[in-house]
Amino acid sequence: MKELYERYEKKLLSLSAVVMFFLIYEKYIATDVIDFKIQAVIAFLAYLLIASDIIIAAFTTLFKQRRMSEQFLMMVATFGAFGLGDLPEALAVMIFYKVGEIFEEYAQGKARNEITNLVKLKPTQVRVIKDDGTESVVKPRQVKIGDTIKVLAGEAIAIDGNLIEDTAAIDTSALTGESEPRLYTKGQSVPSGCINCGKVITLTVNTLSKNSSITRLLNLIEDATANKSKPENLIRRFAVWYTPIVVGAACLLSLAPMVIPNAQWGDWIERALVFLVVSCPCALVLSVPLSFFGGMGSISKIGVIVKGSIHIETLAKLKGIGFDKTGTLTHGKFKVVNTKIFERFDEKDLSVETVFSIAKALEQNSTHPIALSIVEHAKTLNTQDLTLTEVHEIAGLGIEAKLGEETVAIGKAKFIQSFDKDFTFDNTTADKTQIYVSRGNHVIGLIELFDELKEDAYEMISSLNHMGLKTCLITGDKKGVAIAIADKLKLSKVFYEQSPEDKLNNFKKFKESNTPSAFTGDGLNDAPVLSSADVGIAMGDIGSASAVEAADVVIMHDDLKAIPKTIDLARRTYHLAISNMYLVMLIKVGILLLGALGFANIWLAIFGDVGVLILAVLNAMRTMRFK
Repeated sequence: MKELYERYEKKLLSLSAVVMFFLIYEKYIATDVIDFKIQAVIAFLAYLLIASDIIIAAFTTLFKQRRMSEQFLMMVATFGAFGLGDLPEALAVMIFYKVGEIFEEYAQGKARNEITNLVKLKPTQVRVIKDDGTESVVKPRQVKIGDTIKVLAGEAIAIDGNLIEDTAAIDTSALTGESEPRLYTKGQSVPSGCINCGKVITLTVNTLSKNSSITRLLNLIEDATANKSKPENLIRRFAVWYTPIVVGAACLLSLAPMVIPNAQWGDWIERALVFLVVSCPCALVLSVPLSFFGGMGSISKIGVIVKGSIHIETLAKLKGIGFDKTGTLTHGKFKVVNTKIFERFDEKDLSVETVFSIAKALEQNSTHPIALSIVEHAKTLNTQDLTLTEVHEIAGLGIEAKLGEETVAIGKAKFIQSFDKDFTFDNTTADKTQIYVSRGNHVIGLIELFDELKEDAYEMISSLNHMGLKTCLITGDKKGVAIAIADKLKLSKVFYEQSPEDKLNNFKKFKESNTPSAFTGDGLNDAPVLSSADVGIAMGDIGSASAVEAADVVIMHDDLKAIPKTIDLARRTYHLAISNMYLVMLIKVGILLLGALGFANIWLAIFGDVGVLILAVLNAMRTMRFK
């Protein structure tokens, strides 16, 4: 029955509208009026056609949830209008309420599309190439790591995989918002959710479907709807106790003739009905969440996912923002620029190859950008493959292990000095990252690396400074490198030589004087700080899994300019939502006062309900067009 009603709802609404105009003609224009009883039967039948679901919903909410809903307000108002003999008015209240519902569904659907269009396709089938060269089409969840899959031109990539061909042009706009296709080379991991723009490509699957980029992104989108902003939660709590108060006030208004001499019962009952119709909270209940949802859609267009409207509000009120260095402000692709050998009395014929053999053996246990760069450089040398035992990593500082009976270690000076207390560490090189290697409790080598700032880091920090935000750098790198970067970018504050625990403690200090504050990072050691921030921002091609999990905002690409843009869009969204809320309340209070004083009729009440709803929704939908 319900499905049948939904199928013909618009046709029934059109029929009821025709009946309404007929009744208006009979009441206000016609000279030869048909019998009122016939009009009442026609009006009541038309009313039942469009209002039966509203009446059922009103009583269901009343008896099952023990609360009065906006449907209950509309039902009482229309019953009262029928009781007064205002047939077209009673029908008009419900017709325009239904029109408002249709408009609401359209607006919500459009806002939802702004979010879900970020992910154009999630393929339901994958072409797997078997060992004998034959193909089979299977569901993504059936594909295993190491399988080879084929993607035709124009198709979406179902699961993350390493490219087998030399090059491939991939449309990443669904994930990153970048309009131009990105060129991937052999061995690079291509994320799912992107479109193959060129020839047929093959990929070696490197993750399961449930952990692929497209699935993680869809999970982020689903999670985003659960985190409501304070205004949204306020409106929802407000709606629960608001309706009973309104009904009670309307009852008192209708009983005014009992205490006012010569007052007409019909006049005051009509005022109570006006009060009921105007006070319907639909415009508030819909427009505020829609504003935030539309803002999230606009932000998604620049390749940024916000995990809930509560974070839109926090971003709008942001006072400070902290940054990790490696991979966030810099490219995170270190280049070995210098190597020093330290020969001791017991270290004869020590070579660069020996130092890098130990360094490679230690660093291949880490995923940090510095470690990856050292391992990559070691592969270009004539290094040995060493077997280590008892490998132990201290995040952000270094790694130690056993090479036979000897202890070997690699890391920052702060870490290595515990192995060789007599060594004098050189901290004079300001613009390079220094990594020391020790063996048998003696420093045997120094590896110097350089990591360039991203080109858009200057523009990003300049924009944030212009917006009045305090900025700080919190890095595990040494003092000289950190201060040099902070001076170049004109950052407000800098913390250097930080362990993960130091990062967390110093960010909390920064946050105390700049609340609310955000933190931007991309690595495993950033997860604790991201979690403690009022808004955690994870950077770069979905970043590390732990960083994305801990973050509240995920930037799906490496463009730092997206950060100030996101904050700007959040500010505009929040201000529009709040102004919309005040606008709705101001108009409604004005019409309520006019109605209570007898200067507003049911038609003005309908405008105060549906008209204001449409105005508020149209205003809220502006957030979808923010750029």
